Amino acid sequence: MMAKQNSEYGGIGMLSGKVVRIRWVKMYPSAHSHVAVGDVLHETAHYLTLLCKTYHFGHGAGTKKAVLVPNSCVGGIVEGEKGVRSIPWCQIEVINELPSDTDWDVQAVVEESGLCMLRNKHKTVITRAMNARQE
Repeated sequence: MMAKQNSEYGGIGMLSGKVVRIRWVKMYPSAHSHVAVGDVLHETAHYLTLLCKTYHFGHGAGTKKAVLVPNSCVGGIVEGEKGVRSIPWCQIEVINELPSDTDWDVQAVVEESGLCMLRNKHKTVITRAMNARQE
């Protein structure tokens, strides 16, 4: 498979030009979880740069059914505004490649069960509490 080059950022690699969901490493058990969903702009040996939205949540995710609002805690989840972020490889725990037609710059919703997903055709999951089931 040929890697794509993003001329604006000069990146070349296996993930450049892909849509991904990334989960950061938690430094300690009670730390909030951090997830980013978006487009990979650039990758180096040290970091991955994304145009993305971020989601921060702890054990209280799913306290109510709601639509997420940037920079506010809603249903136990805080959605960050769309922006360019560089994440060091050593801080990345999991990368999920999403379908290329994934629209990630959409509203996200959280259910009382703890299921948080994007309102797109794929219903892209941000997080799912242990007992949450997608309908």
